[in-house]
Amino acid sequence: MFAFTLLSLLTVASAATPKLGSYNITDPTVSGISAGGYMAVQLHIAYSATFSGAAIFAGGPYWCARGSMNFALYSCMDTYMPLNMNQLTTYTKTQATEGNIDLLSNLANDKVYIFSGAVDTVVDTDVVRALEEYYSNYLAAENIYSRYNINAEHTFPTLNYGNQCAQSRSPYISKCDYDGAGEALTTIYDKSLTRGTSNKNNLISFDQTDFFKGSDTSLSDIGYLYVPDNCKDGSVACRLHIALHGCEMTLDDIGTDFAENAGYNEWAEANDIIVLYPQVLRSKSAKAYNPQGCWDWWSYTGADYVLQSGVQMKFIKDIIDTMSA
Repeated sequence: MFAFTLLSLLTVASAATPKLGSYNITDPTVSGISAGGYMAVQLHIAYSATFSGAAIFAGGPYWCARGSMNFALYSCMDTYMPLNMNQLTTYTKTQATEGNIDLLSNLANDKVYIFSGAVDTVVDTDVVRALEEYYSNYLAAENIYSRYNINAEHTFPTLNYGNQCAQSRSPYISKCDYDGAGEALTTIYDKSLTRGTSNKNNLISFDQTDFFKGSDTSLSDIGYLYVPDNCKDGSVACRLHIALHGCEMTLDDIGTDFAENAGYNEWAEANDIIVLYPQVLRSKSAKAYNPQGCWDWWSYTGADYVLQSGVQMKFIKDIIDTMSA
């Protein structure tokens, strides 16, 4: 009887999370902080025919970890083991040639925003500068905007919400008198965008389980979506931006704090931008060991983690395709 009751409760809970709807969307872009920043780079490079720009906070180059936790720790967070840029760009070219990622020529007119806090002790600023060097192989210099002089720790910078700027602790959002979300969106979209007022009722949950199979993905059952008033009925073409949280920023860790307070929604409401906040969770599965709840940027889901066939990569693309249907 208890097992039946528990199963019934779980079924009701699952049914209570709405399915993802379709919208009139255009011009997808992506951003992320830390592990989410690395994932944003992976998505931008692998699906360059889909994304027109990216914003990376405290992240490094594509395939930085090269499928190795040692490289992740000592080349992509620290600089103990120097990066070989030629190796990274050669790998990128090979994957594009073999059709595992989109053509690199798609990147030519994209815009990229790059941020590293001046006092970040988790991801070395030189690693982030290496990301700028990496992108310079594919984008014109005037399309890459970087900021390294904000006195921020390893955190997402906002105007006035969160911890002190020079602190790196949960929820990893800090008041830096600097609108990171706004700088990102105005750089990759349009400098004429304006900041407005968000509507908390426009942040909705959706069922992520339609977009992955199995329990070895470290993907959460629930994701979030901010849909501005003008974008709800499909009469207006709205841009789509994907914002990816970092490690220890899962729903179990900080709830919807990142989705509510990172600063994206104020810009979204005023400029008809739908913001997708997909979610991963902590996992101690032997097949997907991710105890800190990070997006996969070192291969815990498989060797193809940076390619279009990667389980988390395909998960994001399938969500975009469903929203566009």
